[in-house]
Amino acid sequence: MQRWIRLFPFGLAIAVSPSLAQTASPSPSQSLPGIDVWQTLNPQPPSSTTGQPGYVSAPGAGQAATAAPTGHVAGNVTLYPSVTGSAFYDDNVFATNLDRRGGWGYIVRPELGFQLNNTGTASLTGGAYVEHRWYTNFASEEQTNGAAAAGATAMYDPDTQVTGRLQYVHAHEDRGSAESQFQQFAKPIAYDQIDGAAAVNKRFGRWWTSVGAAALWLNYDDADFAGFTISQAYRSGNIVRVPVRVGYVVAPLTSVFVEGSYNSRDFDVGTFSSQGYRLVGGVLLEPGPGARVKGEAFAGYMNQDYSGSGFQTVSTWTYGASMAFLLTPTVTATLEGRREAREASLSGGVLLGAPGDGISVVQTVAAARVDFLIRPDVTIGGGASYLQDEYLGVGNDHAWSPLVSVKWFVNPALTLAADYRNVSYETGVPGTTEYYRNVYMISAHLKL
Repeated sequence: MQRWIRLFPFGLAIAVSPSLAQTASPSPSQSLPGIDVWQTLNPQPPSSTTGQPGYVSAPGAGQAATAAPTGHVAGNVTLYPSVTGSAFYDDNVFATNLDRRGGWGYIVRPELGFQLNNTGTASLTGGAYVEHRWYTNFASEEQTNGAAAAGATAMYDPDTQVTGRLQYVHAHEDRGSAESQFQQFAKPIAYDQIDGAAAVNKRFGRWWTSVGAAALWLNYDDADFAGFTISQAYRSGNIVRVPVRVGYVVAPLTSVFVEGSYNSRDFDVGTFSSQGYRLVGGVLLEPGPGARVKGEAFAGYMNQDYSGSGFQTVSTWTYGASMAFLLTPTVTATLEGRREAREASLSGGVLLGAPGDGISVVQTVAAARVDFLIRPDVTIGGGASYLQDEYLGVGNDHAWSPLVSVKWFVNPALTLAADYRNVSYETGVPGTTEYYRNVYMISAHLKL
């Protein structure tokens, strides 16, 4: 699995729109506590450097202007069509330290969500989008991306729930992310991803259990470097994770839990494959009447053992968080973080198989955002994120990324937005160079 260095808006649970690696539609709500099956095994920041700003308002903030769309009923299905158009200026399109080149880019993105009606104790939602991006002056950066996803829950009885999702994504990596930071490839690398997850949640009075499984298939196109084809097979393959949670309800909508999980990563280049486990404890805060906080946070220990002789075993602390806060009726906040074991090629695949090229990585991410409703139809927000990649035995790099945004809910169907994003990347890893980047964007989102 690769690393990412991106601009992070981190709009999280209450101010997001689908990014290239996210589900293409809202996930069904859960009625029993359990494992978060909606989290992909290939986590990426909620938006790329040219991703879409969020259009979903915070709970309790501006309901009149941002009420959920009524949709279009067609038999037993409700459809939610929409389209987004964006224009942005990127002052460092290729994420370079020298010879910085800026330019205007554009995005057109139609979307279609759906919800199955009259399903009793079950629910099924999903959606799909296609997105075209291009720059005025850089033909190499033109790309078409898309995704389709569906999620479902079913209540076997009042204390037993089965939930799951399935997703397909076709996307491109950002410049300045993953192994592209080690090599300036001729164009962004495309990849395809299919992932799914399911869990069985069971309640026993105040105790509950959740047993799940998640699987991911990844395939990266080969890269073009100075006219040579560079294999990306070392990060194409399969990832499987099997988590088990046991929780106890300590207060309404509030549980503490312990989790043990096993994972296996089987890449096409076997030296990058690994097996590992995680043991954590945490708190789960469910959405519900009167809830002002929702999400989960946990901390504990992780271990990852790699097949290749050049990799080091990862044995360290870990944590995760995805929290949303309703601070006042007009102020919301979000908090997200994670610490994970990863792997990388220090040459971006150019020297694949050479001694010392494959390396173990510990990635730490933390981000926060606050949004203010300054009038019934206008919100302003701001936040920042921090990413650190620790290349074991080689060095560290890190990136700071602030964001500010304004959204105007013109009417229930139309939202206009503007935002500014920055990344400042610093490194102590051989083969990489520092850079900074600014992206300015204006957008219009129309619910049809």
